[in-house]
Amino acid sequence: MDSEKVITPRKKVGGDINVPGSKSYAQRAIALCALGEDRLTLSKLTECDDVNAALGIIENLGSSIRHEGDLIHIEGGIKKKEKYSINSGEAGLSTRLFSAFSLLTDQQYIVNGKGSILTRPMDMVIDALSQLGKSVKSKQGKLPLQISGETKSGELKLDGSTSSQLLTGILIVAPFLDFDLNIEVDNLKSIPYIEMTLEVMRDFGLSVDHEEYRHFKVKGNQSIKRSNVYEVEGDWSGASFLIVAALVGGDLKMKGLNKNSSQADQAMLNVVKKAGGFFSWEGNDLIVKTNELTPFKFDATHCPDLFPPLVALAAMISGESRITGVHRLKHKESDRASALIQEFSKLGIDVSMVEDDLVVNGLHFDQLIDGGCVDSHNDHRMAMALSLMSLRSGKEILISRPESIKKSYPLFFEDFDQITKESVQND
Repeated sequence: MDSEKVITPRKKVGGDINVPGSKSYAQRAIALCALGEDRLTLSKLTECDDVNAALGIIENLGSSIRHEGDLIHIEGGIKKKEKYSINSGEAGLSTRLFSAFSLLTDQQYIVNGKGSILTRPMDMVIDALSQLGKSVKSKQGKLPLQISGETKSGELKLDGSTSSQLLTGILIVAPFLDFDLNIEVDNLKSIPYIEMTLEVMRDFGLSVDHEEYRHFKVKGNQSIKRSNVYEVEGDWSGASFLIVAALVGGDLKMKGLNKNSSQADQAMLNVVKKAGGFFSWEGNDLIVKTNELTPFKFDATHCPDLFPPLVALAAMISGESRITGVHRLKHKESDRASALIQEFSKLGIDVSMVEDDLVVNGLHFDQLIDGGCVDSHNDHRMAMALSLMSLRSGKEILISRPESIKKSYPLFFEDFDQITKESVQND
């Protein structure tokens, strides 16, 4: 039987909260640590499911991991094996990123996962690895992948319209090949995520040249140059839900965010402006305050993970809001566009799809929903977004499969409880 979470009605948001570390930065840093020759140390990792999957993968490949308080020491290295077999759990980034690690060996390399990742297409991975000489067997274009053969030099062409995650993996691995690699990318949709990859690589002493994110040139035979601790910055994706709570319910100080971050979801601050809210910075602390909110239009093509919190925000603002970029949602943990329409409709919110937009007609100013039973679709961002509706609910909201939050923000319900100063009952 699926678990359930009862979210009681909330009225006021306030206080201070520490934002969890970014799993996007963490997975990239973990991968680079595995490629280093010396011990490297990471701090401020949030050990969510995706981060733990990445740690498990590099340990399986041959890295040694030691925990010391909030520090993680990693002795990098890929041990020679007759066969490699990794499991990425449900982590889309780690699945594609560590598939690229197969380029570092001629031995058989098997990539598997579990849950929703097993239904997500891997055609881009198969095509790219094949271009570089690999033989790839799959289950009708999906996991598991069985990769074998010699890695060969050449030109690589990628379609960036669906996902940037494989490009991230290729870029991270390319400096450790024994040849230079030129990559041509068409229609890249997630430029901020690639800039994040390049930033982390620079922090580890690796260089990549590119021309407007279309042509990448990576010299082979590079090595990592880093001696000090790498600190993972706060997660703007997780913070976006806290920002929505503050906009609707009061004010909040969020600690640990980087105001100059490369994370795509920092664009949430543009939504704060568009919706009429206020934000300011005190050092590295972000302060968000509510105001008389107005409907907004926002293009989330380059930051599709913002769709769930944006739908929740729009649902609590009187009038019609539009969020563009629905085509980016098809192959997430759930079919997020359909899931958002289905579950928010259960709560009495008018959400529809018009071409590439989600159109949300929000509640009137003093209107409350009657609560109800909703499903997270085993999607962490859905669970968090639906929880936010308790700020405009007169009755309890019952969320099924709430444990999905462990993928990125394991302490979300505790943090939400803290900032709303309400006790939450588990069922």
